[in-house]
Amino acid sequence: MSASWFLLIPVAALVVVVLGAVAVLKLQKVSLGRIELRSAPAPRAAAPTGFQQSSQESREEFVRRHWQRPGVVADGVTLVDLYDRIRALEERVNRAE
Repeated sequence: MSASWFLLIPVAALVVVVLGAVAVLKLQKVSLGRIELRSAPAPRAAAPTGFQQSSQESREEFVRRHWQRPGVVADGVTLVDLYDRIRALEERVNRAE
């Protein structure tokens, strides 16, 4: 009789571990669903932040307007410098023609 108890303990422990894992997975799915519902975007459009490029504005004008704002332009100083160099090169090409 005692030998059957020694076999029953590991089987019972295995069942508890499997059922616990299933319960944890179900709880994770439920909590993930709640997070997705909370983080879902509102049906209305987001308000403009002022850092959006208008359709009439070129990328160069946008960069020149926001070159000092971190996160809006990758590296505003470098981009403005590049735009200045491109403009100077275009003027030199036009004069050479």
